[in-house]
Amino acid sequence: MPVTRLVAINGSGGAYTQILATIAAAAAAIVEDGSVAPQGLQVQYPVDGFTATANIPIGQEPLTVEKPSGFLPGQNTANGAGAFNYRAADVYCQVKSATATATTVRVVEMERN
Repeated sequence: MPVTRLVAINGSGGAYTQILATIAAAAAAIVEDGSVAPQGLQVQYPVDGFTATANIPIGQEPLTVEKPSGFLPGQNTANGAGAFNYRAADVYCQVKSATATATTVRVVEMERN
């Protein structure tokens, strides 16, 4: 069953917001939720160490992030990064608004069929 959540995103002058896995998922779809006029998104992916920036213009969403081996949520995060069995959540991507106006994205995480 897909999991849907809203994530607040900074304007273009702010820091990128990481979109983290919260379930064991095969893919995630990311789209502006319409709480403000669409702004477009600037997106960076972990595959290149978050160095290249993709500009997603208004109307070219949803942005779908897939990984054949899947994405995993954080493990044992309550005990902190020092715990022997701690594992950070996988990052789908990191995002900020394409304009100075902050926005909100809807993230839909999808399990395998």
